[in-house]
Amino acid sequence: MLEKSDTSIGDTLKAFNVFDIDVGLIVPTKTGMEKSIMDATASVRDYLRDVEYHDYDTQGRGNDEHGVKRNAYFVHPDSLDKTEVSLYRPVTKSGDPRIWFGKLKRYAEPFNLLAIIIDGNDMYIVNCSDQAVMDSIRDPSSPLGEIAARRRPVIDPAAVELLDMIREISRRGFIPTLRPGDTGIGMTLETMLGIKANSSKKPDFKGIEIKSKRLKRTRDSRYELFSQIPNWSMCPIGSAWNLLRDYGYMKEKLRLSHEHDAAKPNSLGLMLDVDVGNDWLRHIHVDRVTGSKKHLLTWEMEVLRARLLEKHGQTFWVGARVRGKKHEEEFHYIQVRHTRAPKVRNFDALLESGAITMDLTLSQFEGKQRARDHGYLFKIKGSDFDALFPPVDVHVLE
Repeated sequence: MLEKSDTSIGDTLKAFNVFDIDVGLIVPTKTGMEKSIMDATASVRDYLRDVEYHDYDTQGRGNDEHGVKRNAYFVHPDSLDKTEVSLYRPVTKSGDPRIWFGKLKRYAEPFNLLAIIIDGNDMYIVNCSDQAVMDSIRDPSSPLGEIAARRRPVIDPAAVELLDMIREISRRGFIPTLRPGDTGIGMTLETMLGIKANSSKKPDFKGIEIKSKRLKRTRDSRYELFSQIPNWSMCPIGSAWNLLRDYGYMKEKLRLSHEHDAAKPNSLGLMLDVDVGNDWLRHIHVDRVTGSKKHLLTWEMEVLRARLLEKHGQTFWVGARVRGKKHEEEFHYIQVRHTRAPKVRNFDALLESGAITMDLTLSQFEGKQRARDHGYLFKIKGSDFDALFPPVDVHVLE
């Protein structure tokens, strides 16, 4: 339902992330507004559980017998409006979790984007479609600004050490690549830092992941988050070779190297689909004529979330100027963006909106019915980077 929001989810999450505020998101439909009753989305359920406010999984059915009612507050630019929130699972309709806000029709309209914030033991409902409310986050005297003012990041000594090491490398100016191709920029920096090449999924330096990137002028250049193979036992297509054989194209050899997102099919009719009910990410093919959808690959969302958190507890995103090509390419590492743990629950919403994408990197082994697989690369658009990662420290090394 988040895709029906009348305001940008990415921009909203970035606004909260600047102050390291975690939120649950919900979009009321016309029916939900009329009854003031909405489905408690996975984002909201996970958030309320994680902050130990409410756990729907342990709640019995029936509003009268097992429902929970608490005070809550609608947030205005300069005041709070006290209301009541009801959290329950009905006896009917499989007991799907529900959330109800009293006086909601006075505060919001259908398809407004609402953010739920738990601060201490209190729940605050923020109408993110109201620009005046969102702007108040920068005023420490406003209700939302007071919450923001209480959030402060902590500096890690290992980050200071690593930053000093990269500063020293930057002072050397342009450094010849130690490996031609896309991976040369990262391999060269890690070698200069004394980090040996390995296949470990753990962060590179004392718990800090290092990601290197060629600096480009376009704002929407993408940042690679991680690579994760699908759960092949849950994939109707069966294998990487079957996917390449059925949907690949000839370019010197059979290839399938395309970007995919959940917003729309790509030129091959392939796209992602967030299956909220099963908590899966599906890779599907959409027939251009009939519009019918065919399920190809499956990732379990809990695996993707865990992979994101495992990879990016802390990350240095190192940007470099580039000159030369192929074997003569050189890098001048001039910028570090230091991020802390990502807002994992924002991952789902950013996937749904198309801000997070997945690249296939398949090609055929010569003369064999077998796919060469260089990873299933999950990336985020540069313009939405701050929607996933809370306060970013940017260090210019020149």
